[in-house]
Amino acid sequence: MKTDETLVQDYLAAVERESTALPPAARQELIADLSEHIEVARAERPDDLREILREVGDPRTIAATALHEIGDSTGPSAPKPSRRRSPAWLPILLLVVSAVIPYAGESVLLDWISITMKITAVVMVCRSRHWAPARKWAGLILTTLLPATMNVIWYLVVVSPGHDSVIDDWWLPLIAVSFALTLWGAARLWRTRRH
Repeated sequence: MKTDETLVQDYLAAVERESTALPPAARQELIADLSEHIEVARAERPDDLREILREVGDPRTIAATALHEIGDSTGPSAPKPSRRRSPAWLPILLLVVSAVIPYAGESVLLDWISITMKITAVVMVCRSRHWAPARKWAGLILTTLLPATMNVIWYLVVVSPGHDSVIDDWWLPLIAVSFALTLWGAARLWRTRRH
């Protein structure tokens, strides 16, 4: 019996075989869109893969529809340039560097640079086609949400009330855990990216 991953790979391979008449860029976009759609549906209904593939449609029909749409959209007008993709390593690098910058000195400017880099990286990951939505969220939760939550709790519970002895003892371990979470999320994003 085939595994779920094998079923999805076979299905996408069938769509790719049936859509050889499409331009390579359109075919890649079609496969990426279908893969993302299947991934989202699997996240919502993990035990229903065969039904999801049935709902997505027959590979021949999908390829014919895509070819028909391409045929309708290509005419005398000039082709639209495709959206430029940033490399997968760039938002990951921004996330890691933004976790280190605030500790490079005692400047508010460094904090603002870090926040700006983090926001830029989050937007890049969210808009990217390098990851499926579920993988984007998992990576961003580890690299941004958990460390930020830890820092807010630390500030409200320890720093704001002025528990100096706790600050001295636990400041470095907190930074280490926060950075470890960021590295874990960055590594997860890197391993799960689409090529």
